[in-house]
Amino acid sequence: MPEWYSELQESQERWFSFLEKLEAKMEEFATAAIPELKEILQTDDDLYKRTFHKVYSGVNGQLSNIREKSRDTYEEKILGVYYNYNSQISILSKHHNLVSDFRNACSDRHNDFEDKYDYWRNQIEKTQERDLEIEYQKILDEYETIKNKFSCKQCGGTIEIEKIFLIETYISCPYCQTQNTFAPSTQGRNLQNIARGLAEQRTAHLYEAFETENNKERELYHQRHELSLSTIHESDKKVLNEKKAKMEELEEQRQFVIQNAPKLYQVYLRAMYDEWNKITPDLKEHNEKMYQNQLKY
Repeated sequence: MPEWYSELQESQERWFSFLEKLEAKMEEFATAAIPELKEILQTDDDLYKRTFHKVYSGVNGQLSNIREKSRDTYEEKILGVYYNYNSQISILSKHHNLVSDFRNACSDRHNDFEDKYDYWRNQIEKTQERDLEIEYQKILDEYETIKNKFSCKQCGGTIEIEKIFLIETYISCPYCQTQNTFAPSTQGRNLQNIARGLAEQRTAHLYEAFETENNKERELYHQRHELSLSTIHESDKKVLNEKKAKMEELEEQRQFVIQNAPKLYQVYLRAMYDEWNKITPDLKEHNEKMYQNQLKY
């Protein structure tokens, strides 16, 4: 081996060690931040979750800083060494492949780091997904607390709040028939803002089934296309017939998916709107018009 090869090895070992430390730091930071973000999201009473988004932005900034360190070091310590030796060693040299191998190994290791970064970035992004069942339960609990505590302004008789109202509403006193104005709380009003999201969370498994089926169409198309390309220079008739038979089979599967995916979407859509209507029955008429409009597309 040439004398300079030891420098390449040392650079590679330092690079691998550096990334391991960065990955450990990134994992430690993310695993501590994720439960904190989830807790802030659930306990933040602000409708716009401003405290959460401020902390969320800071966490992403820290994660991006770690990533930038890896990129800056890669350009300075790895590409710098690579370009230096690549310019000095002839491509005809039997040792030139050592320089290329160095870059490839370091590049592959950097890609592994990027994959880990993407993983933790996605995990942090998921903390934005509010558990709407918890928020819905808070609204139900509040309703149970107040439904028998509203009284007539005229005669003082108790007026039962029969359902969760989304807007300010006039309610007649059953004793003196006086019209009383009932104003729902901010939390109660918020039900109409979370209703669709909650319905979507409850039917997410049906949407995933549709997405999985829908994605199969492209996969089957590419498989068939690759087989088709492989037949261009195929001279063996037996192999050619086998490939054509497989292509026909793939096309049949693709056509089935093309027909089936929209059906699965309709199953999801109907189930989602049914859940939505259960959560906010007052909006059912409006929701059903939206549902019919969506079926047209």
